[in-house]
Amino acid sequence: MDKNILLVEDDAIHREILFDTLTARGYAVTPAQNGKQALEAFNRKLFAVALIDIRLPDMDEFALLDLILARYPLCSILLMTGQASVEAAVEAMKKGAHDYLAKPFRMELLLLKLQRLFHLKAVEEEVRTFKQRATSGIVGNSPAFRRFMATAESVAGTDATVLIQGESGTGKELVAEFVHGASSRRDGPLVKVNCGAIPETLLEAEMFGYEKGAFTGAEKSHRGYLEEAQGGTLFLDEIGEIPHSMQVKLLRVLQDRKVRRLGAEKSTLVDFRLIAATHRDFEELKEDGVIREDFYFRLKVIPLSIPPLRARKEDIPLLLEHFNARFAKLYAKPPVSFTTEAMELLQAYRFPGNIRELENLVERLVVLAPGREITPAQLPREFRQQGRSGSEIVQFFHTDLPLKQAIKEFEFQFIQRVLQEEGDNRTAAARRLGISRKNLWEKLSG
Repeated sequence: MDKNILLVEDDAIHREILFDTLTARGYAVTPAQNGKQALEAFNRKLFAVALIDIRLPDMDEFALLDLILARYPLCSILLMTGQASVEAAVEAMKKGAHDYLAKPFRMELLLLKLQRLFHLKAVEEEVRTFKQRATSGIVGNSPAFRRFMATAESVAGTDATVLIQGESGTGKELVAEFVHGASSRRDGPLVKVNCGAIPETLLEAEMFGYEKGAFTGAEKSHRGYLEEAQGGTLFLDEIGEIPHSMQVKLLRVLQDRKVRRLGAEKSTLVDFRLIAATHRDFEELKEDGVIREDFYFRLKVIPLSIPPLRARKEDIPLLLEHFNARFAKLYAKPPVSFTTEAMELLQAYRFPGNIRELENLVERLVVLAPGREITPAQLPREFRQQGRSGSEIVQFFHTDLPLKQAIKEFEFQFIQRVLQEEGDNRTAAARRLGISRKNLWEKLSG
């Protein structure tokens, strides 16, 4: 946690002593000599703690306290007060201040209170994070998952653009919900847009909005997704499906923070955080010319790559428990259980459909076999037809073909299967096949 402190003290000598003492102990201190300067400081950044003199020359006794409590509820307030104002300090604590110090106080006492306060805030932040994870449905404890979530949690508190990359079924939308919910924009809207589901002819009108009479059928004004996300987060899923013309217009919005509806004469200021997502290799999209280079660099500020389920197989038992409980409650049926052999097959399977495939399997089992113990025989055939290494056994032969042609057909089918298992990620498929991306492209084309 950043140890940012706002120090509000009208006595210049005492303010300087406090500033020097706290900065020497590693705290990031912003000094202010009155209430006006304190509020201006809040407009520039957020503070974890505000150390405030209860008597300020430009504000009534509790005015600054009330404003901070109302506008910045995550900021903890530590009051400094003269002996004659201890009663007022106690009243301030009833309003929501964390603690107070009666002047003159020893610096050791202030440092001890700050140490305890920041420890308490760190614990509260951890609890909030775990609650947010549980609410969002993000489940896991494997090393790969923990590394990913540590990065997601660290970027959530910023306003930086995030690009979520991951195969189909890995939970990109859940991650977007988590990042939004753990950010300072959590009270604003989260506007979700599936760019691949909107026809290109309608995309601009839906994204930018339009005024009444802007085109045939525009019978009333309509806010676009960019305006709807005001004060919150805009989540653009399948960003690789956006045509070049729209990429240029979105890039201009991200740079100028202004939106002009179709048919409008004036632009509107917009303030939102952008999260984009794609199941395709983003680098490959740029190389293939699908994504413009300037748009690529504007989106890839903070890339988050969700590990596929096959890279976090330790999480499969946790995910099974999570989905089992959810669907048992949803359908009012007893949950299923899994034999050791069935669990081994599940953990050996590659899950080309990732978490969504596992979720669908558990839902089907809860509905069709409520309360039963699931054995290997009750799992779908693809789970049972696995080699010892966990890879799927695939057989296809055309014995009427010449050997050279049969080998070429086998190679093509084999590459297609690996591509499917890697979520159409050619870079990952080429790496797994032990060939270059260029060689892979040639084999697919020829």
